[in-house]
Amino acid sequence: MRVKTVQINWHDKLPIFSVDFDHGYRGGSEGGWRFATGGGDNNVRVWRLRSAQGPGGDGAVPGIEFLASLNRHTAPVNVVRFSPHGSRLASAGDDGVVIVWRQTDGADGAAAAAAAGGLGDEEGKETWRPAAVLRGSLADICDLAWSPDGAYLASASVDNTARIWDARAARCVQVLADHSHYVQGVAWDPLAQFLATQSSDRSLRVYRWLGGDSGAGVRAGTDVAQLAAAHYSMAGDEGRSRLFHDDNLASFFRRPSVSPDGRLLATAAGVRRGENVCHVWARDRLRQAPVLRLPGMRRPVVAARWAPCEFDAPGRWVAGARRQVLAVASQSTVAVYDTACATRAVGVMDGLHYATITDLAWTADGSHLLIVSVDGFASVASLDHPAPALPLREPPPPVGSEPPDARPSEPLAHKPAAGAAEAPASADGRRRVAPTLVGSL
Repeated sequence: MRVKTVQINWHDKLPIFSVDFDHGYRGGSEGGWRFATGGGDNNVRVWRLRSAQGPGGDGAVPGIEFLASLNRHTAPVNVVRFSPHGSRLASAGDDGVVIVWRQTDGADGAAAAAAAGGLGDEEGKETWRPAAVLRGSLADICDLAWSPDGAYLASASVDNTARIWDARAARCVQVLADHSHYVQGVAWDPLAQFLATQSSDRSLRVYRWLGGDSGAGVRAGTDVAQLAAAHYSMAGDEGRSRLFHDDNLASFFRRPSVSPDGRLLATAAGVRRGENVCHVWARDRLRQAPVLRLPGMRRPVVAARWAPCEFDAPGRWVAGARRQVLAVASQSTVAVYDTACATRAVGVMDGLHYATITDLAWTADGSHLLIVSVDGFASVASLDHPAPALPLREPPPPVGSEPPDARPSEPLAHKPAAGAAEAPASADGRRRVAPTLVGSL
C-alpha cells in the first residue's frame, strides 16, 4: 500500500467535507477515474484520478486532473454522491438544498451550465448543469445516499430528520422524523430492502423498504419508495455498554456503509466499554448484537466505506468464496479491513492530515482509496490486492417483508432465509408502492 497526500489547491485551502467516485465513468483513451469533492468554499469540484501506470502517469505517483467547478450552492457543501446509473451527481450542504447535476456536452451545454451557475471561475474540461434542485429541508444536510436504481435520494439533516426525494420529479416524498438529534449519516441497501440512518442521539435506525402493488394500472404519483413503519433502533444498552458516542462527540458526520453484496452494515461512532470501534451488523440479524467489532481506533470513527467490488479468496472458506474490503476512518486514522481476516486490519494509515478526516471513497476496482480532511488536503492510497477485482454476483433473494428475526448467531456468509418471497415487479422491472409517513417523535 502506497499513500500520497496531494499538494494541490482543492477548495481554496478551505475544508474538504466529502468525496465520491463516479463508478459509471468511462475515461476512454485517457483512462482514470472521475470523482467529485465538496468543500467549505461552497463549490463542488470534479476531477480525474490518473493511475501512476496509466497514460500520462509517471509510474510512481497517481496524478490528479481538474475537470469542472460547480458553484450553485450558497453555503459549504457537506456531501457529494454520484448516482449508481447515468453519472448524475448529487450535492448538498449548509444551505439545505440538494442539487442533482448532469454533465452536458458542447458549446451549447457550456453556455447553459454557465447561465445556471454550473461553471466556476476556472476553466475545466467538462460542463455540468443542475438537472434538479430539491428544496424542503429545514437545515444543514450532512449526508446523501442514492437508491440502487438511481430514482430516489435519501438525505440526512440537522433538523433531526431524514428525507426521501424523487430525484426525477424533484420533490420530497417522505419525511422520517424518528431521531431526537442531528441525523449525520445515511446508507441505502444495494439490494433495495432497507435504509439505515445514524444520528448523534446514539441510535442507528433501519427502515424496511417494502415492495408494493405492481399491477399495470398504477396511478400517477404512486411510483415512490415506501419505508414501512417497521423501524427498529440500536439505541440503548448492550450489556452495560452503549453502542455509540452521544452528541458530545465533536463530529459533523457519522457515515455508515452497506457492503456491495448487501450482507454487512458498517457504522460510525461506535464505542464499546470506552474503546472506539466500528460496529458491523449482518443484514439478517440487525436486531441482535453486531457480528463484528473493529477495534484499535485512538479517536472516534467518522465514516466507513466498503470497496464497491469483490475479490477472489483462494484457500479461504469454500470454493468460489469471495472477500470484501472495508475502509474505516476515525478522526485521525484510516484502517483497511478484509473480510477474510475478520477483525485484523490489513493496513493502517495514521498522521496523514493535520485536522479531522471527513470522508472516504473507492475507485470501482478497489485499487485506490481517496481520503479527505478539514485541513483542505486529500490523500490517495494505492492498494495492491493479491487478486483482481471481480464483478459482483447476482444478489441473493430479498428477505421477506417482516423485519429480520432474532435467530442465533451464524457465519457471516449466511444467506437470507430460504423461501423468502421475491417482491412483485412490474413489466419494466420496477417496484411500485405508495409513500407512508413513518411518524415523528
